[in-house]
Amino acid sequence: IKMIPPNETQQLVFAYGIKPFASLSFLSASYVLYRLLIQKPEKLKRIYHRKILSMNICILIQSITDFIGTWAMPVGTLDRIGAEGNQATCTTQGFVQVIFKIAVPYYYSCLSIYSYIAVRNSFKEEKYRHIEKLSHLGAILVSLPVAITFAVDGGINPNFHVCFAADKPFGCSKDPDIPCEKGDYAIALKAYYTWAVVTITFMIPPMALILTRITIKRANKNKNRTVGKQKIIEEYRRKILKEFTAQSCQYLAFFWTTQIVAFIAYGHRFITNQPNYNLYIVGIVFTASQGLILLFVYLRLEAKKDAELGGAPLGEVKNLREGAPGDAKVTVADIREAAKHPKQKNIREQLKKNYSFSIFDGTVDESSPWAKFLNSDDDSEDELENSENDLEIGDDIELAQIEE
Repeated sequence: IKMIPPNETQQLVFAYGIKPFASLSFLSASYVLYRLLIQKPEKLKRIYHRKILSMNICILIQSITDFIGTWAMPVGTLDRIGAEGNQATCTTQGFVQVIFKIAVPYYYSCLSIYSYIAVRNSFKEEKYRHIEKLSHLGAILVSLPVAITFAVDGGINPNFHVCFAADKPFGCSKDPDIPCEKGDYAIALKAYYTWAVVTITFMIPPMALILTRITIKRANKNKNRTVGKQKIIEEYRRKILKEFTAQSCQYLAFFWTTQIVAFIAYGHRFITNQPNYNLYIVGIVFTASQGLILLFVYLRLEAKKDAELGGAPLGEVKNLREGAPGDAKVTVADIREAAKHPKQKNIREQLKKNYSFSIFDGTVDESSPWAKFLNSDDDSEDELENSENDLEIGDDIELAQIEE
C-alpha cells in the first residue's frame, strides 16, 4: 500500500506546533524538581516523592527532545519541514526518546505498585524500602537494551515529529514502490516495544490498584461484628476505601489521557497501513503535555491532605480543652459537655476536625492513625482497652450530637 505523506499544514504542525506543549512540560517538570530539591527537600525522605523526582527528570529530558523535534532530522528528509541535523543528531534524539518514552509511564505505573505495597505493609517503609533500587533497575532494563539495539543496527530514523524507531524512508516497509535503505526490521522490534509500553501503561496500574482496593476491603470485613471503638475504626476503613477508589479513578484518567490517543493512532495505522496524521498530532500533543498534566495530578493529590473524611480518629484529637496539656485527650465528659452547651464552639468545632487520606501523597507512615485502619493485624486488643478518660465501648454517646 502506497504511503500517503503528510500535507504541508501537518508538516508545519509536526515541526513547530508541538514545541509550545513541550515547553510547558519542561517548565512543569522544572517546577516539580525545584519544589522537591529546593523548597521542600524533606519530602525526599519518602519513596513516593523520590519516584516523582525520577519521573520528572525523565519528563524534563523527553520534553527537550520533543522541543528539538524535526531540527534533529538529517537535512533533506522527505516530507519533514525544519530538518537541519544529520544522522548522528537523529540517532541521539531517537535513542533518548526510546528510553524516556517508556520510562515516564514506567515510573507513573510504579506509583500504583507503591500504593499496594505501602497499604500491604501498613506504611512501614522499612519493610519495602529495598524495592526502590529494583524499580530503578527495572526502568533501565525495559528501555536501555532496546534503545541500544535500535541505535546500533540503524533502526533510529525520522518518524513523525522526532527521530524514533522507524524505517528509512519513512513507511517504506509497507510501501512496495519504495525500497528500504535501513530500519525495516525495526518495525517488527517496535511492535514488541509497543506491547511493553501498553502493558506498563494500561495493564499494571489498574491491576495494582485493584489489589490495593481488595487489601483495604479485607481490612473492613469484620465491620458488622464490631462495636464501640473497633466499629469506628472499621468505619474509617470504609471511608478510606471510598476515597481511595475516587483517587484511583482520577489517577488513571489523567495518566491514560497522556497516552491513549497516541495508541489509538498506532492501532489505526496497524489496521489500515496508513497513518492518520491528524490523530497522531492530537496524540503527540497530549504526550508532549504530560509534564503539565502530571504536575496537576501531583499537586491535586498533595491537596488531598486537606480533604474531608469525617471526625478525627479516636485518640488523635488533642488540645480540645482550654488550658489542657499537649497530650490531653477528649474525654466522655468533654463530649457530653459540648453537646449540652452549643455555644462552646471551641470544643465542638475541633471535634469536627477532618483527617485526610491520600494513597499517593507519600506523607502517611506507620505513625499515622490511618496505618492501623488499613491493616486489621494492627487492631490489637491492647488498642481497644477501656479507659475512664477516653471514649470507650458502652458509652451511649451518639456522634451525631457532635455534628449537629
